[in-house]
Amino acid sequence: PLPIVRGLMQLESNHNGKKNGGAAGDAGGQRRLTFLSSTINGYEGTGRALSLKLIKELRDSNAGKSGRGATVDAAMAAGAEIAGAASKKGEAKVHERRWAAEAAAAKDAGVSTSGGGGGPSLKELELDRPIRYALGDPVESWLNGLLCLDCDHASFGAEDDGVSSRGKNGRDGAAMELEGGAPSPAECELYHVDRDALFSYHRLSESFLQKLWGLYTSAHYKNTPNDLQMLSDAPAHNLFVLLGPTAEDDGSGDAALPDILAIIQTSLEGKLSRKTVQAQLARGHRSAGDLIPWTMSQQFGDGNFARLSGARVVRAAVHPQVQGMGYGSRAMELLYRYYNGEMVSLDGTAGGGASDDDESDDETQSESSSSSDEEPTSDALLHKESPKPRKKLPPLLLPLSSLPTPKLDWLGTSFGLTPALHAFWSRRAGMTLLYLRQTSNELTGEHSAIMIRALPKRSGWDDAWLPAFGADARRRIGRLLGGAFRGMEVKLAVSLLGDAAVDSNDRKRIRDPNALREVQRRSGSESSRLAPDELRCHLTSHDLQRLELYGRNLCDHHLINDLVPALANLYFTGRMTGWGNDNGEFRLSSVQSALLCGMGLQRKGVDELVAELSLPVNQVLAMFNKAVKKMSMAFHNLLVEEESKDLVPGGKGGEDGLKKAEANVRRIRDVVGQTLEEEETEGAAVAMDALEKRQQASGEQKPKAKNSGVTGTRLPAEINDPEIMKYALKGTDEDWAKALEEKDDDAAGGGTIQVKSTKAKTPKK
Repeated sequence: PLPIVRGLMQLESNHNGKKNGGAAGDAGGQRRLTFLSSTINGYEGTGRALSLKLIKELRDSNAGKSGRGATVDAAMAAGAEIAGAASKKGEAKVHERRWAAEAAAAKDAGVSTSGGGGGPSLKELELDRPIRYALGDPVESWLNGLLCLDCDHASFGAEDDGVSSRGKNGRDGAAMELEGGAPSPAECELYHVDRDALFSYHRLSESFLQKLWGLYTSAHYKNTPNDLQMLSDAPAHNLFVLLGPTAEDDGSGDAALPDILAIIQTSLEGKLSRKTVQAQLARGHRSAGDLIPWTMSQQFGDGNFARLSGARVVRAAVHPQVQGMGYGSRAMELLYRYYNGEMVSLDGTAGGGASDDDESDDETQSESSSSSDEEPTSDALLHKESPKPRKKLPPLLLPLSSLPTPKLDWLGTSFGLTPALHAFWSRRAGMTLLYLRQTSNELTGEHSAIMIRALPKRSGWDDAWLPAFGADARRRIGRLLGGAFRGMEVKLAVSLLGDAAVDSNDRKRIRDPNALREVQRRSGSESSRLAPDELRCHLTSHDLQRLELYGRNLCDHHLINDLVPALANLYFTGRMTGWGNDNGEFRLSSVQSALLCGMGLQRKGVDELVAELSLPVNQVLAMFNKAVKKMSMAFHNLLVEEESKDLVPGGKGGEDGLKKAEANVRRIRDVVGQTLEEEETEGAAVAMDALEKRQQASGEQKPKAKNSGVTGTRLPAEINDPEIMKYALKGTDEDWAKALEEKDDDAAGGGTIQVKSTKAKTPKK
């Protein structure tokens, strides 16, 4: 398995805690020497996981580090060795010889260049001597031709000497070379391959089959004779090829065969009974075949999906010489248009007309009756058949506009998830991820994924079920990123969750109320806009205060680590829509989204993300701070908007809220700018004035001051009450002044002063 092989290559030679093979001053040690061996063809099929995945990664790694520079140096050295006369260089063809030498040296250097910069070096060796048969054994040649086991090297029609014709270094034979170059993808067309003509063993058909299967072998890690048998007689499978604009030119011989730029193999699935699906799932069983309908029905608990019909892309391959040039995208675009009924034939019908069940039955009967002279009768036994070449063969290639279009509801695919494949199927093919298996493949270490694109024009069904399932799938994947998918690269994890505004945009396109309710039910919310009550369920006021402090660089990021999962959940579920700029778009940059996903959903530390994103620590923390600050400001705007609704008539608080706000303003406006002592003094004066006015109005005389036993008191007579005056300080002003003078003179007297009491003593009886 590839994960184990990758782990072996990354291990360093370590025995008893000591590294062997390293120099004395080598701090990094020496990498383990690893031998990788695998067959690429044979009767058991081609196990090419090693060559198509791991070795390709090593080649790219070497070329990216130092292979390119070494290749240029080797080419320049080879060209410098060729010297010619100073004159008449054209006759000597010096430049042509230099170019040829440079090209050969560059090609040889690109094969065996050692990687630099601490990366693993790669040395490739190829053994082509047979071990099961003798060299040139005709049995091996016959078996290879029958089962297409060596079609990536052999060319059909070569000399029958038992030895396959190989290119230089045994890599690419004549069957894999493109003779027509690389035309513009916009000029290429997709054709349907008739399998009866393909497997008729006609010379041109057999040569086309060898080219086709050679392209399969070069693009897929595993091909067996069973796959060839399935392609030949599986009734639900169809084969399409992308050809250049010169495919329909006249010609003869092998030159008439066009170059195959891309291949797509599809399988029709679905249209299952709902009762059958529910009965099978209730018992925990599922029938063979119909991969996508059974998986979707089981994962989403919806038996209605199995009633829909669709086409699953079983395999898609692009010629290795033109990969990454847009041919795969062109092929998928034409296939989608065909299944969606957008292909218009010359008679004005879409896709050659509809293919109803009755029409297909009639066509089957007519074909069987027309070929009754060549096909055995139904009551003939199998062992009594006499196979022989058919006299009338159907056309090998048919344009899509001349084929009847089946009524389908979706176009999907299932594949091992990688960043490159997910980018192709989501961006180029326009599909939506609906399922990701939690356990990885034992051989490749990849998680199986299912992606689907709706076909509403052909089927007539509303495609609102697709965004509903997509929202549900994104929520599930987001919750599993901290568990089964924690080891996934953060870049791939962000691409799986998709754009935060996808969910809201899908809802805007839905006009059917029932479909919109289904999307809301699957996504878990009735609105894509975050509400204050929902925010309070995730974050308290103290949490918002911590976010604000971190956004103002007043605390460390460790203070808000517990809040990052809630922030990531709100953002990647599309709840922040409407709290961004003037257009209502709330978006984070790609780096900010990756940091929020890695720290919040995958629970990765800053050090892990620094190593994974290859960014400095200070830049990572700065981008994370900007993301948190942006979300904190959005939360602040949300709460401010809620409070402002209470002040607007017709808002959340209505008229009562407006009256309460006005009363609060008046109370604040009437507050006097005085201290408490000033207010008490002023209140006492007002009370005394009011008392005097009442006494004057009632005709009472102002009470005279009574002898309270305190001489020289300055208190007014109105309060010269014995009950109050018993707490007054005794003595006159002169007595207190004299006592203070005596205190100043007597420094050692302590902190106490006293005056003589003037109260008359009561004589004892």
